[in-house]
Amino acid sequence: MIEPLVFRPNDQVGGYQVDGDLDKILPLVRQAVELGADVIKADPTDDPNVYHKVIQTARVPVLVRGGGKANDLEVLHRSEQLIAQGASGLVYGRNIIQHPNPSGMTKALMAIVHENAKANEAAKRYLAA
Repeated sequence: MIEPLVFRPNDQVGGYQVDGDLDKILPLVRQAVELGADVIKADPTDDPNVYHKVIQTARVPVLVRGGGKANDLEVLHRSEQLIAQGASGLVYGRNIIQHPNPSGMTKALMAIVHENAKANEAAKRYLAA
């Protein structure tokens, strides 16, 4: 597995912030495949609707990195869009482990990945208070 990372400059955002620029992600994904990656762990794109281009470039399974911390519905909607475009799975950190209900968020994301659940449905099933 290769994880090509694109970060925004420190002077813009203060470090370790994902740059979801498709034009920066694609060449790194291509290089990772050329180096022999069997799986790619790639950043989400700023526009989730163009993520299929990352999938096409990879030609191997693509797991989506979580990106920055976001609200529940934003994470779930983005995940739904990325899976619908062919991502094989999700590799999320802070949006799960820093969540007040990590188990519920994990179940909601699993419903999107494995059951093709819609974001709102997954949120209602697993994140209801």
